[in-house]
Amino acid sequence: MADSETDTREATEREATAKLRITRIRTLSNQDLVAVVTYLLARYPDTFPPLLDDALSSISPKQGG
Repeated sequence: MADSETDTREATEREATAKLRITRIRTLSNQDLVAVVTYLLARYPDTFPPLLDDALSSISPKQGG
């Protein structure tokens, strides 16, 4: 049981951390957001593009934008 409690706690902590990241991303200006994405593409050219594709396909395009 201790393992499942640890797993649950770790999952909760990961979710909280992800929510904080999303909040921080939403506060970025368009210019800063482009800078972050450019940095990640340059820093992690083998792993970041597939992650970005996955993230982009999981969100809906903005309506009327």
